[in-house]
Amino acid sequence: MNNVREALIRQQFKGLAQTYSGLQLCEDNPGRWVIRGMLSFSATFQDVTITDAFSILIVLPDDYPDSPPIVQETGGRIPPDFHQYPDRTLCLGAPVEVWRRFKANPCLIAFVETLVVEYLYGYTYLEKHGSLPFGELSHGCQGIREYYMDFFSTDDVQIALALLKLLADGTYRGHLVCPCGTGIILRKCHGPILLGLLKHQPKERFLRDATNILYSLEKSEMEHFDWDLLPKVLKREIDEMASERANREKCT
Repeated sequence: MNNVREALIRQQFKGLAQTYSGLQLCEDNPGRWVIRGMLSFSATFQDVTITDAFSILIVLPDDYPDSPPIVQETGGRIPPDFHQYPDRTLCLGAPVEVWRRFKANPCLIAFVETLVVEYLYGYTYLEKHGSLPFGELSHGCQGIREYYMDFFSTDDVQIALALLKLLADGTYRGHLVCPCGTGIILRKCHGPILLGLLKHQPKERFLRDATNILYSLEKSEMEHFDWDLLPKVLKREIDEMASERANREKCT
């Protein structure tokens, strides 16, 4: 299996290096493959062309290409508060979106061109123009919430959670009425979007994202919140915590 993985990585890197010649493939430790060097690019968005170069490190996970790579900017140019995780890996987008786009074409050249270059273009654009070209998600739980509400084309967070519940619980059925309120069955409404998300990602990811959205709710939203919209596992955990708290209050 390691030989097959190595052959795949070398083959994909060969295609990557034809476009980005400043990158090098290295095996830092047995089985740990990384790509480092200068990533020089030229990209255009809405007639604005940016040419730039960044020193980067791309780490290929042990199960690549089942999981997408992670990336760091190693030249110290991008400040840590610009869409980076605490370990300084780049936040290339909402995790579910990074997985979705990577799984659509799981190879190095597509990953770099559709995710890494887009991120670097956005930062350079910010340096030059003082704003981001593609809009900006908030950090943390709020960003996950914004992503799903935009992806599902809804301004109702409870609808977003109702759709996520189908994914997290594994209860998608195309003949059921879509929970978005249109009265249309799933397969003719949000069904294709849900199936696209579910195709390459485990239910646990959607459970985590539903949890993040729950944490993003404001106090006023909690007052009229329908707790049955939560995935079964999450609702059970909350019910258990509520029961434990009630028991403690009785004891005191």
